[in-house]
Amino acid sequence: MKLHLLTGFLGSGKTTAIQEACSELTRSGNRVAVITNDQGRRLVDGDFFEHLNIPNKQVINACFCCSFNDLDSNIQSLIKTNQPDVIFAESVGSCTDIVATVMKPLFRYRPEIQVTFSTIADIRLLEILMKKDSHIFDESVRYIYFKQLEEAEIIVVSKIDLIDKKSLEEIKQRIDKKYGNKILLYQNSFDPKNIRQWLHQLDNQLVEKPLSLQIDYDVYGEGEAKLAWHDQELEIHSTNYNATKAAIDLMKLISQKIYLNKYPIGHLKFLLNRETKISFTYASNRELMPAIKMKKNNSATLLINARVQTTPGALAQIMVKAINEIEIKCNCRIGIKSIDSFQPSFPKPTYHITD
Repeated sequence: MKLHLLTGFLGSGKTTAIQEACSELTRSGNRVAVITNDQGRRLVDGDFFEHLNIPNKQVINACFCCSFNDLDSNIQSLIKTNQPDVIFAESVGSCTDIVATVMKPLFRYRPEIQVTFSTIADIRLLEILMKKDSHIFDESVRYIYFKQLEEAEIIVVSKIDLIDKKSLEEIKQRIDKKYGNKILLYQNSFDPKNIRQWLHQLDNQLVEKPLSLQIDYDVYGEGEAKLAWHDQELEIHSTNYNATKAAIDLMKLISQKIYLNKYPIGHLKFLLNRETKISFTYASNRELMPAIKMKKNNSATLLINARVQTTPGALAQIMVKAINEIEIKCNCRIGIKSIDSFQPSFPKPTYHITD
């Protein structure tokens, strides 16, 4: 069985790449499964894979490295229950040092599993952060970002469909110059040809002795602590059959308020009515909202996962103000089913194997 580990910064496109790869593999007759991961408890991605009917498990309340035993037990559970040919394991976007804390422990304790490792990078954010004068995100947050790329053997540069061809060629030259010692794949994850190219590379990746990072855990921990996590489940009720519209307006308003406060967004994910996923990142077009079929209904659900460089209190306040404004604007009632707002704790890996 193959286990494809994925890292990549928040909002880099890991989930989309996995979703499309699962579709491609399923069409080829392979059994697939997914393990998602987050510092929080209520994950948009976990619910989304449930909606897609893809067998999945979640490692919550910690990253893979700090909850290795949970990751391992989920792998074994999927093997026992679903007998997958391939499992994709998507680590939380603020995690690095995967080789020493996840990959090498798997090599040691689960030698029967073939493990590969990719890092996904949004080409737009990578271009911004490679500039010397870039001040997007705190220095310690950027430290995590570039450590993820340093560690990777395969870098999948994603979302190339979101820039023009001339810009793509110019950016490729800079990326090739900096990371030319790595396997570089430029990918539109909605293009089956690109997905097949990535899967072919994974099939032929023979990793025997991957190099562990030299990493400063104090800076790593500081970077994680600069990011606020906010998870919230909402139920929207309307007597005017406009609950879905109210949810859409709320998503727009939350993203606008975060942008206006100049808080860098790692990712801002919404799951509407347990089926429609909408995502924003720092590099997203601020004015662009995906087309959503407007259903006339008197109730709707909205799950929010926000990962933003600010304090949990500031992010929670934005949510409160946005909810209050939409209740008045849309003449609806928004109930809070669950809420969690925090900063990640200091990383303490279960294993750290450097040899």
